[in-house]
Amino acid sequence: MPSKSLFPRGFMAAAERMGEQYRTELGISKFDPLDAFALAKHIDIPVFSVEDAYKDNFQDPSYTLLSDTSKFHAMWMPNEDGDRIIIHNANQSKNRQQSNIMHELAHIIRNHEIPTAYAILCADFGLHCYNPIHEQEAKYLGGCLQITKPGLLWALKHFTVEEISERYTASIEMVNYRIGVSGVKKIRGYRK
Repeated sequence: MPSKSLFPRGFMAAAERMGEQYRTELGISKFDPLDAFALAKHIDIPVFSVEDAYKDNFQDPSYTLLSDTSKFHAMWMPNEDGDRIIIHNANQSKNRQQSNIMHELAHIIRNHEIPTAYAILCADFGLHCYNPIHEQEAKYLGGCLQITKPGLLWALKHFTVEEISERYTASIEMVNYRIGVSGVKKIRGYRK
């Protein structure tokens, strides 16, 4: 679990509220799953699979690297016009894709920056643009977007971690992360 001191003051509470806010904007309950593709469309962020990005050039070595599920999950980057887009590995499980895209949306919502030339270079060579504070913020906010704290509290009364994973189309790792960082363990016991 990341140290809370890594985050700016008020960040965690604001992230929790954002998970609920976007659901309200999309007309769904704070207890309901939020589809990452629907959220991306709502905030006007195009999402492309690696196959979409390389549709005319499957022989490119970058395609092979980026379509490997053990080497690439997702990334956001500015396109040639400077607009932010997400490229994700559609070969991942449905649950992992949702977690990956929520993480990248969190980077965008937080206005994290990557210089365009650096982002293109990273994509071309399968490199990762890494800022540890940005990554922790995106992990936390992405989790809040995927599973709200009230939704998690409710789900823990009724379901196992595996069932919550399926309900929220979240990886088991994400469910366990949310349980660990959200404070729900302290609020009430839950079934394993």
